[in-house]
Amino acid sequence: MAPSGPGTAGPLDLPITSLRGVAGRRSEAFSRLDVDSLGALLCLFPRGYEDWSAPKEIASLQDGEDAAFVAEVSRDPTLRRKGRMSLVRTVLRDGTGAIAAVWFNQPYQQAKLSKGGRYLFRGRVKRRDLAFEVSNPSFEEAPEEGGVGLKSVYPLTRGLSQGVIRSAVHEALARCDGHLPEPLPVPVRMEHRLAAAVYAYHRIHEPDSREDVGIARRRLVFEELFLMQAGLRILKTRNARIRTAFALPRGVAIDRAVGRLPFALTKAQIRVSAEIARDLARDVPMNRLVQGDVGCGKTVLAALAMLQAHEAGHQSALMAPTAILAEQHRATLERLLGQEGLRIELLTSATPAARRRSILEGIASGAVHMVVGTHALLESDLAFHSLALAVTDEQHRFGVRQRVALSTAEGTAPHVLVMSATPIPRTLALILYGDLDISIVDGMPAGRLPIETYTAGETDRPRIHDFLRREVAQGRQVYVVCPMVEESEEQDLESAKTTYERLSKVIFPDLPVALVHGRLKAKEKSEAMEAFRKGETRILVATTVIEVGVDHPEASVMVVENADRFGLAQLHQLRGRIGRGPHRSVCILMADDVSADAMERLRTLCRTHDGFVVAEKDLQLRGPGQFFGVRQHGLPEFRIADLYRDLAVLKEVQESLDRLLAADPLLESTDNRCIAPGIRSRFGTLFPNVGI
Repeated sequence: MAPSGPGTAGPLDLPITSLRGVAGRRSEAFSRLDVDSLGALLCLFPRGYEDWSAPKEIASLQDGEDAAFVAEVSRDPTLRRKGRMSLVRTVLRDGTGAIAAVWFNQPYQQAKLSKGGRYLFRGRVKRRDLAFEVSNPSFEEAPEEGGVGLKSVYPLTRGLSQGVIRSAVHEALARCDGHLPEPLPVPVRMEHRLAAAVYAYHRIHEPDSREDVGIARRRLVFEELFLMQAGLRILKTRNARIRTAFALPRGVAIDRAVGRLPFALTKAQIRVSAEIARDLARDVPMNRLVQGDVGCGKTVLAALAMLQAHEAGHQSALMAPTAILAEQHRATLERLLGQEGLRIELLTSATPAARRRSILEGIASGAVHMVVGTHALLESDLAFHSLALAVTDEQHRFGVRQRVALSTAEGTAPHVLVMSATPIPRTLALILYGDLDISIVDGMPAGRLPIETYTAGETDRPRIHDFLRREVAQGRQVYVVCPMVEESEEQDLESAKTTYERLSKVIFPDLPVALVHGRLKAKEKSEAMEAFRKGETRILVATTVIEVGVDHPEASVMVVENADRFGLAQLHQLRGRIGRGPHRSVCILMADDVSADAMERLRTLCRTHDGFVVAEKDLQLRGPGQFFGVRQHGLPEFRIADLYRDLAVLKEVQESLDRLLAADPLLESTDNRCIAPGIRSRFGTLFPNVGI
């Protein structure tokens, strides 16, 4: 694994335990922050700053503010204990007034303070009746005059304090001085007026002013986005220049298959299908993303592309993030291409051993024409006879690493087609898919009715239950989606199991209700979904396991419990599980006692069905880290860049790389030789072979 710090040599690679006072439990605490070396510590950037530069007089302190002030300890600090709780109390004074100070569960503070001592304090000021109090203030010996400037505020974990991290960073900066590499070419830094790396790392951690922070942060954000984009662009250029693919001319089989479809292709489908066919006909590997809203018909496009590969005498593979979705894709391919005499197999972790051996033999011999599967397709014992096309669905669940792994083959490289039903703002698409060409399916199949979306609260439940019963009586089916599998003491959320018990035993004891969630075994999930598909189950209580790809036209109602706990893009994705048939469809977002901001977020869904509008709003409100859910996305871990806040910097990066790559496609010139080591150091697990 590449070093996690800003460089790859010298003191940057020294373990965190080489610092004074960092050993044992303290080093374990740093590990929880993914800090194991001095370089990684210097990349633990502050999440904010405390301003100690302009101390106020006590008389001018305001209720609720975080403020610094110089005061004298006017009373010996007292320590009281009650069970595990401890309180240290004293009174602080200056020439203008007095304020009470209290430290909770910090008994050691008593020994640090002495009556008559003069200190610089900083903390949150609160009014207590007619008096003021400051809780858990930080403090140090008062300077002769003024304050002490800005202090960095770092992410914390159990066993670490701000003081410990600041001290460790200060020592690391001193020891690494002169060893911080410069991955940005001098012309790029000059053109964009960027600070040097050494200045940026020093001033982001130990600034003298807010201006220092701005200059340092802009440099480091530019660097992070530049290296990520450069890696993706080099990957794209290298694939086009160095790797060759099977040329797959478009034959008559596609026209024959299109003629058999029970529906007419939309204008958008026809346009994107032509783009894919042109790419496949070339001997340069295709790397194309097909992006479109839920239900726009992307799977048909994948099926036609796979048929084009088969007609040219080669194999294709389709990888999906879940076994449920993989099974559905296989069924769809059989339905669309069943008359072409193809052998289409399904390969997941649940495939029995004997069946798996048979499928692997068929793939190796070429007897299997198309294989659909999950991450099982990435396993080392799978060898294709002639893989010409690799399709991945819901690509954001995999990321660059898996995309590269699936497309890496000895000799001729396969064409790569990526599908995503999660509308991704262009900002994120540049980061996630910088190595791909992008096609957007921006139309919906004819006859698709818009999904009516409403918000509701606890008092509306009786009416909602009556509505669900009427829908079931008319032959419709219902999803009830919950954010958790089981109740948690920490979060009072409607769990899937509790909801299932309530609906199946109390509300609808006469109706078949089922439960499906991610902790079930693959076979149990498949059986539950199959029962719902056949209509044997009328109400399906589920977690977000049904978020991606489940296609059932008789499901016309969705109730989402605790809807405010989901992201807008995820709710839009969930909502797309209904409205896939000819019936009126309704999505009900349950939310009680939520903030005005949370309710406004949910009303965004009620007002629009455009997934790209929803996604932009979600990115703006929640940020990219939460956009796809915790650790379920292909986004790289950005240490300092914010893809919404730093959109203008990203645009600068794109324009800079356009100019550099036009003159030096693989960034190998003397000026640009510093870039590849920077990419490997910062994003080595994504681009391990850049510059080699």
